[in-house]
Amino acid sequence: MNGLRRCQPLLLVPLLALWLLSGCGSIKRKLGIGPEYAVLRNLSVSAEAGANLGNSTQLDIVVIYSSTAVARMPKTGPDWFRQRDALEKELGKDIGVLSQEVDTPSASFVVKLPRDTRKKGLAVYAFANYAAPEGWPVIALTSYKKVALRMQATSIALVEQ
Repeated sequence: MNGLRRCQPLLLVPLLALWLLSGCGSIKRKLGIGPEYAVLRNLSVSAEAGANLGNSTQLDIVVIYSSTAVARMPKTGPDWFRQRDALEKELGKDIGVLSQEVDTPSASFVVKLPRDTRKKGLAVYAFANYAAPEGWPVIALTSYKKVALRMQATSIALVEQ
Protein backbone atom coordinates (compact mmCIF):
# COMPACT_ATOMS: atom_id res chain seq x y z
CA MET A 1 0.00 0.00 0.00
CA ASN A 2 2.85 2.42 0.83
CA GLY A 3 4.46 1.76 -2.56
CA LEU A 4 1.24 2.74 -4.31
CA ARG A 5 1.01 6.02 -2.39
CA ARG A 6 4.57 6.92 -3.37
CA CYS A 7 3.77 6.33 -7.06
CA GLN A 8 0.68 8.57 -7.09
CA PRO A 9 2.60 11.88 -7.16
CA LEU A 10 4.78 10.49 -9.96
CA LEU A 11 1.67 9.71 -12.01
CA LEU A 12 0.29 13.18 -11.48
CA VAL A 13 3.29 14.92 -13.07
CA PRO A 14 2.80 13.47 -16.59
CA LEU A 15 -0.97 13.88 -16.35
CA LEU A 16 -0.58 17.50 -15.31
CA ALA A 17 1.89 18.13 -18.16
CA LEU A 18 -0.50 16.52 -20.65
CA TRP A 19 -3.36 18.64 -19.36
CA LEU A 20 -1.31 21.84 -19.67
CA LEU A 21 -0.22 20.96 -23.21
CA SER A 22 -3.75 20.06 -24.30
CA GLY A 23 -4.33 23.74 -25.07
CA CYS A 24 -1.73 23.53 -27.83
CA GLY A 25 -3.27 22.78 -31.24
CA SER A 26 -0.44 20.54 -32.46
CA ILE A 27 -0.63 18.39 -29.31
CA LYS A 28 -4.41 18.17 -29.66
CA ARG A 29 -4.02 17.04 -33.26
CA LYS A 30 -1.49 14.35 -32.31
CA LEU A 31 -3.79 13.11 -29.55
CA GLY A 32 -6.80 13.11 -31.87
CA ILE A 33 -8.58 15.81 -29.86
CA GLY A 34 -10.47 18.61 -31.56
CA PRO A 35 -11.32 19.26 -35.21
CA GLU A 36 -9.58 17.95 -38.29
CA TYR A 37 -7.56 20.58 -40.12
CA ALA A 38 -6.81 21.06 -43.79
CA VAL A 39 -3.78 19.18 -45.08
CA LEU A 40 -3.32 21.20 -48.29
CA ARG A 41 0.33 22.15 -48.83
CA ASN A 42 0.57 22.82 -52.54
CA LEU A 43 -1.99 24.09 -55.04
CA SER A 44 -1.18 24.77 -58.68
CA VAL A 45 -3.50 26.16 -61.33
CA SER A 46 -3.27 25.93 -65.09
CA ALA A 47 -5.55 26.84 -67.96
CA GLU A 48 -5.76 25.05 -71.28
CA ALA A 49 -6.35 26.89 -74.54
CA GLY A 50 -10.03 27.78 -74.68
CA ALA A 51 -10.56 27.32 -70.95
CA ASN A 52 -13.87 28.73 -69.70
CA LEU A 53 -14.95 29.08 -73.32
CA GLY A 54 -12.02 31.44 -73.94
CA ASN A 55 -12.86 33.84 -71.10
CA SER A 56 -10.56 34.82 -68.28
CA THR A 57 -11.68 33.26 -65.02
CA GLN A 58 -12.01 34.64 -61.53
CA LEU A 59 -10.78 32.03 -59.06
CA ASP A 60 -11.03 32.49 -55.30
CA ILE A 61 -9.31 30.14 -52.87
CA VAL A 62 -11.05 30.40 -49.50
CA VAL A 63 -9.43 29.14 -46.29
CA ILE A 64 -12.07 28.71 -43.59
CA TYR A 65 -11.18 28.91 -39.91
CA SER A 66 -14.51 28.25 -38.12
CA SER A 67 -17.32 25.71 -38.36
CA THR A 68 -19.79 28.60 -38.54
CA ALA A 69 -18.07 29.89 -41.67
CA VAL A 70 -17.95 26.39 -43.19
CA ALA A 71 -21.73 26.16 -42.84
CA ARG A 72 -22.19 29.57 -44.52
CA MET A 73 -20.19 28.82 -47.69
CA PRO A 74 -22.16 28.84 -50.95
CA LYS A 75 -22.34 25.71 -53.10
CA THR A 76 -21.43 27.23 -56.48
CA GLY A 77 -19.05 29.78 -57.96
CA PRO A 78 -21.78 32.24 -59.05
CA ASP A 79 -23.33 32.14 -55.55
CA TRP A 80 -19.92 32.81 -53.98
CA PHE A 81 -19.11 35.76 -56.24
CA ARG A 82 -22.58 37.26 -55.67
CA GLN A 83 -22.18 37.02 -51.86
CA ARG A 84 -18.39 37.39 -51.50
CA ASP A 85 -18.23 40.98 -50.25
CA ALA A 86 -21.01 40.46 -47.71
CA LEU A 87 -19.50 37.16 -46.49
CA GLU A 88 -16.03 38.70 -46.13
CA LYS A 89 -17.48 41.53 -44.02
CA GLU A 90 -19.71 39.28 -41.96
CA LEU A 91 -17.25 36.44 -41.33
CA GLY A 92 -14.16 38.63 -40.94
CA LYS A 93 -11.19 36.61 -39.67
CA ASP A 94 -13.15 33.33 -39.96
CA ILE A 95 -12.18 33.21 -43.64
CA GLY A 96 -9.17 34.12 -45.74
CA VAL A 97 -9.69 34.80 -49.46
CA LEU A 98 -7.00 34.58 -52.13
CA SER A 99 -8.34 36.03 -55.38
CA GLN A 100 -6.74 35.12 -58.70
CA GLU A 101 -7.47 36.06 -62.31
CA VAL A 102 -6.72 33.18 -64.65
CA ASP A 103 -6.05 34.30 -68.22
CA THR A 104 -6.17 31.67 -70.89
CA PRO A 105 -4.25 29.94 -72.35
CA SER A 106 -0.94 30.92 -70.82
CA ALA A 107 -1.91 30.85 -67.15
CA SER A 108 0.03 28.45 -64.98
CA PHE A 109 0.99 29.26 -61.40
CA VAL A 110 1.30 28.02 -57.84
CA VAL A 111 -1.03 29.56 -55.27
CA LYS A 112 0.76 30.85 -52.19
CA LEU A 113 -1.39 29.59 -49.33
CA PRO A 114 -1.47 31.33 -45.93
CA ARG A 115 0.96 29.84 -43.40
CA ASP A 116 -1.81 28.94 -40.98
CA THR A 117 -3.80 26.88 -43.51
CA ARG A 118 -2.69 23.52 -42.08
CA LYS A 119 -2.61 24.66 -38.45
CA LYS A 120 -5.94 26.48 -38.24
CA GLY A 121 -7.83 25.98 -41.50
CA LEU A 122 -10.84 23.71 -41.14
CA ALA A 123 -11.58 23.75 -44.85
CA VAL A 124 -10.14 25.04 -48.12
CA TYR A 125 -12.49 25.67 -51.04
CA ALA A 126 -11.99 26.95 -54.58
CA PHE A 127 -14.69 28.95 -56.32
CA ALA A 128 -14.42 29.50 -60.08
CA ASN A 129 -16.53 31.96 -62.01
CA TYR A 130 -17.15 29.77 -65.05
CA ALA A 131 -19.26 31.01 -67.98
CA ALA A 132 -21.83 28.19 -67.79
CA PRO A 133 -25.22 29.52 -66.60
CA GLU A 134 -25.33 27.16 -63.62
CA GLY A 135 -21.72 27.95 -62.79
CA TRP A 136 -19.23 25.52 -61.34
CA PRO A 137 -19.76 23.79 -57.99
CA VAL A 138 -17.50 24.54 -55.04
CA ILE A 139 -14.23 22.59 -55.23
CA ALA A 140 -13.26 21.09 -51.86
CA LEU A 141 -9.47 21.03 -51.48
CA THR A 142 -9.30 20.33 -47.73
CA SER A 143 -8.20 16.69 -47.82
CA TYR A 144 -5.53 16.96 -50.54
CA LYS A 145 -1.85 17.54 -49.76
CA LYS A 146 -0.82 18.44 -53.31
CA VAL A 147 -3.35 19.14 -56.01
CA ALA A 148 -3.62 20.85 -59.38
CA LEU A 149 -6.64 22.59 -60.86
CA ARG A 150 -6.67 22.35 -64.66
CA MET A 151 -9.14 24.68 -66.29
CA GLN A 152 -10.59 23.30 -69.49
CA ALA A 153 -13.10 24.56 -72.04
CA THR A 154 -16.24 23.71 -70.06
CA SER A 155 -14.91 22.01 -66.92
CA ILE A 156 -12.24 22.03 -64.24
CA ALA A 157 -10.17 18.92 -63.61
CA LEU A 158 -8.80 18.29 -60.13
CA VAL A 159 -5.60 16.25 -60.27
CA GLU A 160 -4.00 14.90 -57.10
CA GLN A 161 -0.21 15.01 -57.30
